[in-house]
Amino acid sequence: MNNVPVTKIEQSHGSCPFLQETMDLLDKVRVRALDLFEKRGGSHGGDLGDWLQAEREVFHVPGAELAERDGEFVLQLAVPGFDAKDIRVVALDDAVVVEAQSAHTHRNDSGAVHFCEFGERRVFRRIPLPELVNRDTVTADLDKGILRIRAAKAAPAVESKSGTGAALALSAHQEKEKRSKAAA
Repeated sequence: MNNVPVTKIEQSHGSCPFLQETMDLLDKVRVRALDLFEKRGGSHGGDLGDWLQAEREVFHVPGAELAERDGEFVLQLAVPGFDAKDIRVVALDDAVVVEAQSAHTHRNDSGAVHFCEFGERRVFRRIPLPELVNRDTVTADLDKGILRIRAAKAAPAVESKSGTGAALALSAHQEKEKRSKAAA
């Protein structure tokens, strides 16, 4: 079993290079999906199919399983043929992003290669989580082609009477009173 490093990103940091790379990759999918849509004559009803086809053409989407047990989410992704050094895991408060990339090269000792289907491989998957997680607890390991990511659920926010919840309720009540007076 090999540990895979996890980058933890606070979502309020809008200028994160990884998030920009992710957006650029998704832009490629958008462009390809639009191209597929237009090639179909622009008829509605196949939008999801166009998107999924574009994803398959731009990168490989690995099979995954998301389970919940003992206050944590356990995500498993099939990434056979990748080493831990090829995989990048990013933990957000509400999602996990996995990206992997590797390229095949021929060594001089390979002899004369007559046939080769190995090439560059790229995997990308953004898994939205059903609840917020504590990104500082996210860990990942790779064993026999299965990437296992564990993420503890975030502690529920405790509201006090002087806290944000009470302030929002008071603000809503004050707004309702203003509307009632204005209508009268």
